[in-house]
Amino acid sequence: MPSFRTAVQNHATAYSRLPTRSTEGSSSPLRRLFSARLRHAALLFLLSLIAIAINGYHPYAEDAGIYVSGIKQAIHPGLYGSSAYLIAPYLRVSLFPDLSAWIVTALHLPLGYLLFIMQILTTWLLLYACWELAKRCFARREEQWGALLLTAACLSIPVAGSSLFLMDPYLTGRSFSTPLSLLALIACLDGQLRRTCLLLVLIGLFHPLMVIYAASFVLVLWTTRIHSKIGTASACAIAIACAAAIHLSQRHFVESVAYQNAVGSRYYFFLANWHWYEQFGIVAPLLILGAYAFWHRGRALKTGVTLATGAVFLGLTSMFIALVFAREHSHSHLVAALQPLRPFLLIYLCMFLILGGVIGGSILKTSAWRWVLLFGAIAAGLSFVQHDAYSASRQLELPGTVSQNSWVQAFLWIRDNTPPNAVFALDADYIHAHGEDSQGFRAIAERDSLADRSKDGGAAAVFRQLADRWMAEQSATTDLNNIDDAERRTRLAPFHVDWIVLNTSSSTQMHCPFTNKAVKVCRLR
Repeated sequence: MPSFRTAVQNHATAYSRLPTRSTEGSSSPLRRLFSARLRHAALLFLLSLIAIAINGYHPYAEDAGIYVSGIKQAIHPGLYGSSAYLIAPYLRVSLFPDLSAWIVTALHLPLGYLLFIMQILTTWLLLYACWELAKRCFARREEQWGALLLTAACLSIPVAGSSLFLMDPYLTGRSFSTPLSLLALIACLDGQLRRTCLLLVLIGLFHPLMVIYAASFVLVLWTTRIHSKIGTASACAIAIACAAAIHLSQRHFVESVAYQNAVGSRYYFFLANWHWYEQFGIVAPLLILGAYAFWHRGRALKTGVTLATGAVFLGLTSMFIALVFAREHSHSHLVAALQPLRPFLLIYLCMFLILGGVIGGSILKTSAWRWVLLFGAIAAGLSFVQHDAYSASRQLELPGTVSQNSWVQAFLWIRDNTPPNAVFALDADYIHAHGEDSQGFRAIAERDSLADRSKDGGAAAVFRQLADRWMAEQSATTDLNNIDDAERRTRLAPFHVDWIVLNTSSSTQMHCPFTNKAVKVCRLR
C-alpha cells in the first residue's frame, strides 16, 4: 500500500499533466489591441506634428489675436481698458477663453506653452476624426490612408470666399468645433443619436455659430442615411424657411450707417461679390462629391456615398440661402452676418477625404514612390505658400523663441516699457502692412488700442451693437501714417490716446523712444 506522501506526489504529477489555460495567451489579444491602438495614436501624433510644420504656427495672428486677448482678459479682467468692448462678446459666446484661462491659472502654465500644446491636441483630434471617417467610407487600407494623408497635407487650404482655413495655424474656437463636427457626423453615420447630440452640445460651447452648420449637416446626413428623400427635402426646406424667417423679422429694423459699413467691409459675406476663382472654389467641391456619389451609388460600402450626397444637398442649400437672403443691398444683413456659406468648411474636408481615398485606391495603390512623390510635392508646395503668407515671421513661432518680426518686436517693447493703462492708436489697416503678418497688437502688447478695420470690423459685423463705436475709432485712425501731427492730435484727442505706432517712413516730430526697420512707437502727449 503506497504511503500518503507517495499518493500526494502521484496526484501532483497527474494534475501537472492536465491541459491548462495560458495566462499569457488569454491576455495577448487584449495586449495586441492595446498595443495597436497605442501605435496608431502615436502615428497620428507624428502626422499631427508634420501637418503643423506644413501649415505653420502663428499663435497671435489673425483671429487668434482676438481669442488670445480674450484669454488674457479672463486672467486679468482689468486688461485693455476701453477696447475690452471688442473682446467681451467672444468671452460670452465661447467656452474656449475661460477654459484656457482656468488651465493657465490652475496649472501655473505659461500661456504660450498651453496654446501650442492645445494646437497639437486639436490637430491630433481632427486627424483622428478624419481617420475614423475614412474607415467608414473606404474598405481598403490604401484608400483610408490616401484620405487621411491628403487631408493632413491640405489643412492650410483656404475655404473659398469664407476667410477660413481647413485648420487655422493658430488656436481659436474653430480649432475645437471642426474636429467635434466631424465626430458628430461619424456618430450620425453610426446611428448613435445620443452621442451625436452630446457632440453638438460641445460644439455649441466652443463655437455657437459653427454648431448651427454642424447640426444642419447632421440633419441632412441623417435623412440621407435612412434613404428618405422627403426627409432630406424637408431638412433643406426647414433651413431655407429659417433663413427667410430671420430675414423677414428684420424688415422694420433700421440698420445704422456704421453697421452697414462694418458688414460692407466683409465682401465674402455676399456670394455675388466673390471673384470668379472663389465662385469656382464653391462649385468644384459639389461637382466632385456629386460625381463620386453618382458613380459609386451601387457599391457595397455606401457610407462615402451617403456622406457625399449629404454634403451636396447642404452646399446647394447654403448657396441658395446666400444668394436670396444675403445680399449687399438688402434691407437687412443679419443673414449675411450669420455667414450661411460657412458649412463649406466641413464640405471641403469631406471633399479632400473622398478625393484622397479615390487617389489612394486607384492611382497610388501599393507603390511607395508614388505616395512619397505626390504627398511630398503637396506638402512642399503648401509649406512654401504658408511661409510666403507670413514672410516676415518664422514658419513655427514656438513658445520661448525670439520673434524675428519687426512689428512683433515693437509690440513686445510696448508690453515691457509702457504703462499698463496706456492707450494706443495704430493705422486702421496696420494688420495689412508689409511684414506685419496679421499679428494682433492687443494679444502681444497687452495694451488698450483703438479699433482697426480688419479684425475689429469683423466683430462689429457680427455683433452690431459694437458698430457705432467701431466706426468712430477706425475713422480716427484711417490713413494715420500719412497725415501730419496736428491732424493726428485732433483726431485722437476724443479717445485719450497716449501713444501712437507709425511706420518708420512716416513723418513726425513726436518723441519716439523705440524705432526699428518697420515701425516706431511715439508719445502722442
